[in-house]
Amino acid sequence: MRWLVRRLTVVLAVAFVAMTTAVIATPGISSADCARNMSWNQTTMECKPPPAMPDWYMSATPYAPSFAGPDVPPPPPRPWWSPNEPMWNAGFHQWGTYFTGTWVPY
Repeated sequence: MRWLVRRLTVVLAVAFVAMTTAVIATPGISSADCARNMSWNQTTMECKPPPAMPDWYMSATPYAPSFAGPDVPPPPPRPWWSPNEPMWNAGFHQWGTYFTGTWVPY
């Protein structure tokens, strides 16, 4: 039983020393003065900005959810009879809401 306690103590001590070294050394290694959206190149010792977006890329509209395509129409106003705000359904490709498990388009 003593050998189990000794080995467990050694394993825990080694793990603790490794974690302490990682916490202390990591900020010193990666302390480049780069902005959050830039990357640090250790070979050339410089900060590189992200590459420019290609011409064919279309950013999503601000009202569209992240999973919707780029051609989502704007959401309709909420009808007076609906307690829910309109939500985009990717399966039906339309705005609407769920009432008791049934999709109701707006």
